[in-house]
Amino acid sequence: MKFFKILMLGFIINFLGVNLFASEEFKLSNDVKVVYNNIPNIKITSVQLWMNTGSRNETKDINGISHFLEHMVFKGTKSFKPDEIDSIVEANGGQMNAATSKDYTFYYITIPTENVEVAFKVISEMVFDALFLDDEIEKEKPVVIEEIKRRYDDPTYDMWTTLAEKMHQGTSYSMEIIGTEDNVRSFNHQKLMDYYKKYYHPHNMTLAIVGDIDKSKAFALAEKYFSKKRDIPYGEHIVFEQMTLPEPVEKFFKKDVNQVYGLIAYPAPKINEKDIYALDLLEEILSGGEMSILNKTLKNEKGLVNSVFGGYSGLKYGGTFLVFYTCEPGKDTKVDREIMSIFSNILNNGIPKTELESARNRLKSTIIFRREKASAEAEDIGYSYTLGMENYYKNFIENINKTTDEDILRVLKEILTNNSVVIKTIPKK
Repeated sequence: MKFFKILMLGFIINFLGVNLFASEEFKLSNDVKVVYNNIPNIKITSVQLWMNTGSRNETKDINGISHFLEHMVFKGTKSFKPDEIDSIVEANGGQMNAATSKDYTFYYITIPTENVEVAFKVISEMVFDALFLDDEIEKEKPVVIEEIKRRYDDPTYDMWTTLAEKMHQGTSYSMEIIGTEDNVRSFNHQKLMDYYKKYYHPHNMTLAIVGDIDKSKAFALAEKYFSKKRDIPYGEHIVFEQMTLPEPVEKFFKKDVNQVYGLIAYPAPKINEKDIYALDLLEEILSGGEMSILNKTLKNEKGLVNSVFGGYSGLKYGGTFLVFYTCEPGKDTKVDREIMSIFSNILNNGIPKTELESARNRLKSTIIFRREKASAEAEDIGYSYTLGMENYYKNFIENINKTTDEDILRVLKEILTNNSVVIKTIPKK
């Protein structure tokens, strides 16, 4: 099957050329950006609304409000009663969900094209006409507080919170998306509505429409349901400079675990067109499957780790390059040395051409077959446009093809000149 996909990949690229993902876009009168792409004969359409706001736009006293608000827009709008939205979408054959990150929030419905107007109406009401009813707010608080408490069951929880605090010290990126119990208890109608009107603003919205829907109908429905205006200016976005680590950090947590969880991380570039393709390829070379460098060396050949992943986590105003692994107690120091040896070998000897081309082909194959799905295609549009990297969607294959061994080595060398954060969770005994 994998061989067949590689053959098909070559055929698709040669037949269609590098710009496989042609889309059309326009702006509504209220500044909502609409991006449309047709996938014929699939009988479904995915409608996604991406908002250029997340926990980055929170201060300490309202940390968690983006996530809580994402819950609350399902709990009553101008036309829909609390808990009615899910049942209406399901009754029309649709699936829906939502997510909040540090940089964005998005809502999506994938639905049979014949019922697609339901998706436009529902999402429009959620992002423009939510009510934030007092009774529903109070009912949702214990649900979110329970979510917060469940995090502590994860043995790596303290590692990831510490990493964010060290990498993004003094910025809103250092705070958790879900917020704190005290903040959640303090949320009320006015706090939610203030944030909602400022940041759920047409200026911050990208509407992605992908599937078996006629362009004229897609644009007409976008105009009908997403041309609403706010009566206040959009809220200012919180921005900050790329963070650096003034000194190396080491932190150890002792817990009731039977293996070591290890993390080595470095400050890395914020998401940008110059570096993103090299970072994607570097991640694929390091961790893209069982025969990638980290898996092959640390797991298959030397038997040092139970699992390992290395790659890039990018944000609009900062990034992290990391290797995360699990291993048996007593092996972690050797694992750390081997990881640094792997990096040194890459910098000194380069990346073998066969490994680079294999990684390049895997990435291209992944993106082509992923974008056969309307929901995945719409997600790629929303993500790229919301982060201001339209070309990451439009010209991904072309830019992956252009990225060289030298580009990857340059990025890795720049990253490894930074101080590192080393965090481990180890057994108590």
